[in-house]
Amino acid sequence: MGVCINCDNEALNESDYCAACEEREFKKIRGWLFVPAIGLVLSFLGLIVSINTSVRILMDHYGELISGQKTLLILELVFFVAMLVYSLYVGSLFFRKKRQLPRFYIGFLLLWLAFYALDLLLAHYLLQLSYSYEIVKALIRSAISAAIWIPYFRVSVRVQRTFVR
Repeated sequence: MGVCINCDNEALNESDYCAACEEREFKKIRGWLFVPAIGLVLSFLGLIVSINTSVRILMDHYGELISGQKTLLILELVFFVAMLVYSLYVGSLFFRKKRQLPRFYIGFLLLWLAFYALDLLLAHYLLQLSYSYEIVKALIRSAISAAIWIPYFRVSVRVQRTFVR
């Protein structure tokens, strides 16, 4: 057994902290949890930009767009608005450290993954858009993110101890 790095009391087995300091330490958003926190904030900001861009394109070029383009833009706009609301809710769960957060954050990741896949399929069928790395990059990035964060949010001790309210 060692000594707590905060208060010089006896540390717990396999820990750098005593029981009281470890309890305080795990209630903070620290460590790898900063990455999803930043991701939520950036997603929210990105959604605002995406909504603005979609609305501007629809308003400025509605008469010039073919039906497939209109359909795709309207579906994307509806998804972006829904995800903006959902990301606000997930962000509130995250920063209030609510117990429900892991389940809703996993849903957030899976929704993005499903959206990118569906968006690519619809663009391919409605607009005859061919698949290329640049087109599929967002889907790959979303799949990698889900592959990393879903297991982390399911098994991490930090997640279990941080989101307890």
